Amino acid sequence: MIEKLIKNRTPYLGKMILKFEKHPHYSSSMDGKLNKVHLNLGFTKLVTRFIPNQVMTGHSNIDPKKIELIKKYTGGIIGIHKWGDNDEFVLEESFLTKDGKYIGSIDRAWWYYTNNLYVCKEYPNGVAIKLKTYEPNIFITNANTVKDDFDPFVIEQIENDNIEGYYGYTHRGGGLFKIGDRIFDEEYNPVVKDYNEKEFKKWWKKYTKSYKKGDDFDRKHIYNDGIKSVIPFNKRGKHMIKNWSDARTAAINMSKYLS
Repeated sequence: MIEKLIKNRTPYLGKMILKFEKHPHYSSSMDGKLNKVHLNLGFTKLVTRFIPNQVMTGHSNIDPKKIELIKKYTGGIIGIHKWGDNDEFVLEESFLTKDGKYIGSIDRAWWYYTNNLYVCKEYPNGVAIKLKTYEPNIFITNANTVKDDFDPFVIEQIENDNIEGYYGYTHRGGGLFKIGDRIFDEEYNPVVKDYNEKEFKKWWKKYTKSYKKGDDFDRKHIYNDGIKSVIPFNKRGKHMIKNWSDARTAAINMSKYLS
């Protein structure tokens, strides 16, 4: 069976199939989900797709081992999300904070786990803490005592060696913010004096080149903002990120901007 040869990169139980597809980045009840692109031939791609089992309720069968990994390492849980005046709307297999706030689907939860992301309690739907590793015993308090319950996130009380940054995201994209980057501000208009001259010249060259190559739509909807349309999100702002609270603010700002 192909499942014994190729790793299942989804959180589901089911079967693996191998096929050629030109545009494999889609999901459907019949063809399942893209597992991996193994060979890109340009005009087509050799891929594996994973088709989840269907249980009696009509929901996909989730691998319980992967649910445990999500619960152990991401700071979130898998549960039922209800909303509406009388809780008439229900989403099974949802990714939730420990106090029940909705973050996303099981696929979002698995994305957290596979990318070393941890739930941001202050803004769970749109911002995550990006860790270097999920090894729990790296969390050391300022008193140099080991935190072994893996729920350490009062950031100011933790040594930051394992924190890579705060990741802001929406369905439209995302960006990582670290100490030394800038606090994202959508209203900020870049000026030369705020940046390294060499860096600013590089962006200006990229902007002018892209603007000239763009069509009318690009010039109106992409490059109409001027040079900031080509400056990375983590560089778009006047103020530097000096601590993890600043990094979280920057990620929240960017997530709201992309929403």
